[in-house]
Amino acid sequence: MHCLAALCSRLLMLNRCRPSHLQQDQIMLDIEKYKEIAGVAFTADARNSNAPQGSYYTDPEIHDLELKKVFGYEWNYFCHQSQVPNAGDYKTGEVGGHAVYVIRGKDGDIRAFYNVCQHRGHELLQDAQGNARVVVCPYHAWTYDAEGNLRGAPKMKEVEGFDRSKVKLCQVRCEIVGGFVFLNFSDDAPAFREMCPEFEPIITSMVAEVDKLQFVKQKNYDIKANWKIVTENFLEAYHVEFSGEAHQALGEIIDIETYRFNISGRTIEYTAGGGADDVLPYDKNAEDAFTNTKNAPFHQCFLFPHMTFSIFPGTNMMFVFNMRPNGPERTAEEIIYFTLDGSFSDPTETAEEYVSDSLNPEDISLVEAVHRGLKSKGYQPGRLMVDPEMKEAWGEQFVHHFNTLNLAALTR
Repeated sequence: MHCLAALCSRLLMLNRCRPSHLQQDQIMLDIEKYKEIAGVAFTADARNSNAPQGSYYTDPEIHDLELKKVFGYEWNYFCHQSQVPNAGDYKTGEVGGHAVYVIRGKDGDIRAFYNVCQHRGHELLQDAQGNARVVVCPYHAWTYDAEGNLRGAPKMKEVEGFDRSKVKLCQVRCEIVGGFVFLNFSDDAPAFREMCPEFEPIITSMVAEVDKLQFVKQKNYDIKANWKIVTENFLEAYHVEFSGEAHQALGEIIDIETYRFNISGRTIEYTAGGGADDVLPYDKNAEDAFTNTKNAPFHQCFLFPHMTFSIFPGTNMMFVFNMRPNGPERTAEEIIYFTLDGSFSDPTETAEEYVSDSLNPEDISLVEAVHRGLKSKGYQPGRLMVDPEMKEAWGEQFVHHFNTLNLAALTR
C-alpha cells in the first residue's frame, strides 16, 4: 500500500477509535501533519499556496475517507419542503453512499430514514418520489408508517416472541432551514444552525420569502470528474473571462464594480449589482418577484461541502447546484430550480435554458478536462492566484478555503 493510502487507512482507524468534533470556531489545519493528502506545496496561507496534488482528487482511498468524514458528518442538502407537500409524500435519493428517503407524516413533520427494511435489508421505496399511506417492503411485505414504526408483517402472530413495537426504521437526522431539507448521518455532529450559523441569514437575505418557494424542475448531469473539481469550478471567477461564450456572458450578468464576497465558516457569499439589461444572455422579467433585502440582484451562497444557492438578476428564480460524489472519478450534479408559484414565466424560462443548456455544459467540459489532466504524470500543482490582501473577487482564495475545510474534515 502506497504512503497516501496508508495515511488514509491510519486516519480511518484513528477516527473509529476516537471520534472528535470540528467546532465552528476551530476550522484549522495542521498542514505539516497531513501534507501527504494535499501535497507539500499546499500551505495554510492561500497567498503562498499551490493547488493540491492530483492524487487528492483521484485516489479511491481519499474518496472513501470523504464519504465517511465529510459527507458522513456535514449537513447535506436533500430536497425542498415543497417537494413533499402532503401527508404521505416521499422523495428518495442517495447521499454520500447512503440510500435514504424523506416523508411527510400525518402530523405535518418531515422525517428522514435509511431506505432499508429491518427484516432482510431490501430497499423499501424504489420510485424517485410518490405518496404512500404506508411504506411496504416489496420483498416480504413488512409495512411501516410514516414515523418508521412497523405496523405489520405477514405471519408475525405465528412467530413466538415477535414484538413489532421493537422494530423501527433507522432514522436519519433531518433539519429544515429556509424550507430546504438537510440530512446528517452523524450522531455527534452539531445541529445545523450551530454548525452553519451564517447560512440562514444569508439565504433569507437572498429571498425573504425563501420558505414559500416551490419546486419547479431539476436537471441531472453525470460528470466525469471528481466532485471537488466540480465544486472548485463554481467557487472561482478567475476562469470566467476565458472559458467560452457562455462564461463571457456570465461576466455581463454581474456589475463587477459592485462585486463583493464574504468568507465565513462553512459559507462563501457573493453579491453584486446586475449587468445592463441589453447584454444579459436571457430575457429579464419586468418585475422582481422577490423581496431582496440586500439589494443584490446577483447573489450566491456556497455551503460546504457541495451546495451553491444562486440568484441571477431579473430571473425570479432561485436555483441550487448540488454536487454529489459518485465514486472518485464521477459527480452526480443536480441543478434544482424554484420560484414562488412553482412555474416559470417566459423570461425565466430563457434564464433557465441559459444556465442548463449553455453555461453548465461549458463548465462540464472544463472540469472533465481538468480531471483528465490531474491524472497525468506531467501535472505539477500550480500556484493559486491570490492577491496579497485577498480582496480581489477573481482570486482563488475561495478554492483554498474550500480545500482547507475539506482537509480539516478528513483529518477530524
